[in-house]
Amino acid sequence: MEITDVSVEKFRVEFEEASGISRGRSSSTRPAALVVVETDTGLTGIGEGYGPNASIIETVIEEKYRPKLLGMDPRDIESIWAEMVTKNTYWDQKGPGISAASGVDLALWDLLGKHHDEPVYRLLGGNAHGDRRPRAYASDLFWDDPDAMAETAAGYVEEGFTAVKTHLGRGLEADRERVRAIQDAIGDAELMVDMNCGYEPPEARRVGRMLAEEDVYWYEEPLSPYDVEGHAELREALSVPIATGENEYTKWGFLELFREGAIDYAMPDAMRCGGITETQKICALGEAFETVVTPHSYTTGVGLAATIHLVLSSPACRWIEYDVTDYPLYESLFVSPPELDEECRIELPTEPGLGVEIPDRIKSEYGVE
Repeated sequence: MEITDVSVEKFRVEFEEASGISRGRSSSTRPAALVVVETDTGLTGIGEGYGPNASIIETVIEEKYRPKLLGMDPRDIESIWAEMVTKNTYWDQKGPGISAASGVDLALWDLLGKHHDEPVYRLLGGNAHGDRRPRAYASDLFWDDPDAMAETAAGYVEEGFTAVKTHLGRGLEADRERVRAIQDAIGDAELMVDMNCGYEPPEARRVGRMLAEEDVYWYEEPLSPYDVEGHAELREALSVPIATGENEYTKWGFLELFREGAIDYAMPDAMRCGGITETQKICALGEAFETVVTPHSYTTGVGLAATIHLVLSSPACRWIEYDVTDYPLYESLFVSPPELDEECRIELPTEPGLGVEIPDRIKSEYGVE
């Protein structure tokens, strides 16, 4: 089997209302870069590389990776990963180069599953959790007035979710008001909060103490991702668990976080940190450092599919981030949409590969040149 082509399908979804996060920031668009690997057997694999600018992913793949990969055997996933990431004279240690490689890697695993007619998680070692499969949490609840946020959160719990994640990060009192309103609305369900790197250390400590008092489940990305030492100091000073890692790359980046004691919940994003191949190794590091891994996955259905297979295969993993924002590039990209049981635990996938596709109607409605 040989790779005959590697290409990128670009998409963009525009929303009528912007989604608010920390420091007054917001966004009303969600782009996506889906990577397609074709072979001489007719089998095609689909992956995703996190941009957020899809054109950058496309350029990296077309100009840097595609010439290297044509003619290679797509089953040689480790060798291909090294060809993209570690065999260059000048390495891309982080950034779009690794994100683009992540998209190729996902597509190769999708191909491998189709070649063997097995779901990817089976090729990764099978279900590591038995009947107690990881639960999905509702993501995301964006910034709004407290009553509106509380009402939306309560709706997620009514749908069956036992945990909800919200975006905060606009000051101690504003955050406190929303945490209390949401907690009152969701009852016994867990509340995670995401600051999107919104605070400097002094304010992060003050807010963290408040979150501990309010019994928040985790405190996500309170600081800049560059500040590994600051996250370690927060973790030492606060009783609320620290979650971070969505902006980190490769096992080497996560090794620093683990060694520095900077995280309680590690959050690698397979569409960014190096694909399924590298995220597996990050999960193994998490297991060795006795750190729970809860992969970040706020992307399309392709990214969700990859994350589900990864989480099922690793005993270090807990929780699946599940987008509840009515994103049109989510369940529409599955051959058979994922199912959650009455406890919001993910059902085992049955389709070969990642179980994803790119319908023509999605291309025509959201595709961009």
